[in-house]
Amino acid sequence: MAVKITPSHIAWFTFLIYAIGCFGFMFPATKPYMPQLIWINLVFTLIMVMLGHKKWSKEFVLAALMVACVGYFIEVLGVNTGWVFGSYAYGKTLGYAYWSTPLMMSVTWLTTVYLTRHIAELVAKDPLLVSLFASALMVALDFFIEPFAIKYGMWSWANQVVPMQNYIAWFVIGVFLQYVFIKTIKMPNNKLALPIYLIQLAFFIALFLFQK
Repeated sequence: MAVKITPSHIAWFTFLIYAIGCFGFMFPATKPYMPQLIWINLVFTLIMVMLGHKKWSKEFVLAALMVACVGYFIEVLGVNTGWVFGSYAYGKTLGYAYWSTPLMMSVTWLTTVYLTRHIAELVAKDPLLVSLFASALMVALDFFIEPFAIKYGMWSWANQVVPMQNYIAWFVIGVFLQYVFIKTIKMPNNKLALPIYLIQLAFFIALFLFQK
């Protein structure tokens, strides 16, 4: 008898992987090896999210590629000029990079924009309100990602201080990108969006609070 895989199964599996990762970063014996797995986890998370996507079409694929590419080239502009987010540089943790920007940043932008849009659409319908709420969720996640990212070599900031410019830019760019994404493609809600976002947020908050 075939076992039907439900969104609940995928959410719990994702939670298990993140819980293992969280403990891996906390234990001295495994901690040195964990940064090498960060890029793998980024790809894993996107795959888990997309397993819950209901309506695959050429239009959706093109819209998703648009989000990934725009996000990536914003990072290229940001890291090479310092004009967007502030002065920062990427480390080696995120893998292959072109124009001083890891390719994994396209995955990060797509996953984050996709997740937060679906969550925002649970509480609002107006495209602008959805864009504003989704962008606020993006900034909230980034706030807890920053200490982790700096500590494990994902990126570093000038003077080791995350500038307010970074969060403002995230919000403004997020609103623009979310609004274009919403107007470009309509999608049924992904039941995995909220649990996976919360799993990610809990992961970074736990390491922010309990890891020395």
